[in-house]
Amino acid sequence: LGYIPESIKVHLRNCDVLMLKAPTSAYTRQEVDAVRRFVERGGGLMLVGEHTDVFGTSVNLNQIANEFGFRFRYDVIFDLDTGFEQRYRPSVVPHPIVQHIPALDWAVSCSIAPGASAGRAVIRCVRAWNLPPDYHASNFYPQMENRPDMRYGAFIQLWAASRGAGRVVAFTDSTQGSNFCLFDEGKSELLLGMTELPNHENPFPGA
Repeated sequence: LGYIPESIKVHLRNCDVLMLKAPTSAYTRQEVDAVRRFVERGGGLMLVGEHTDVFGTSVNLNQIANEFGFRFRYDVIFDLDTGFEQRYRPSVVPHPIVQHIPALDWAVSCSIAPGASAGRAVIRCVRAWNLPPDYHASNFYPQMENRPDMRYGAFIQLWAASRGAGRVVAFTDSTQGSNFCLFDEGKSELLLGMTELPNHENPFPGA
């Protein structure tokens, strides 16, 4: 959902998990407050972003994410060795969201800055580097080249946090849920996991 019309706000109380995927329009203050209250009262929230703040998606998502103490960076992630070809394999003891994923090929993502939010990095890539957006390109995608403003190291690509009685999941590659790749290895399992976790209330709302 790229926006929250009045009818949806009215019926949030009957919603279990609200997904906001790559919104291209800004939210109003009233909509932001409605989503925050929904989570605090036990609702689940899934935020799905995309690389480089393309079409303003990360700016719009950060209106919501900032309420929970983290934000989507306006960058794009590359593997240190293979560039565009980035592959994820769950650890020996994986987070519940990714425990049923055999492996996953990324379709290019941004990263998440966790800030001071209380949460956990569900997927964190290492041996990676990033670049900021190129606003001269129609899709904001930069040329893959060495530049002084690039960063190396580890980047969070899937973040899970709690607020009040609810849970929040933030993912950085909206293409994973597109119909042309949803049934590739690991992608449908990931979507199910990202929906299942916020569908359960936070058992420690005061923590």
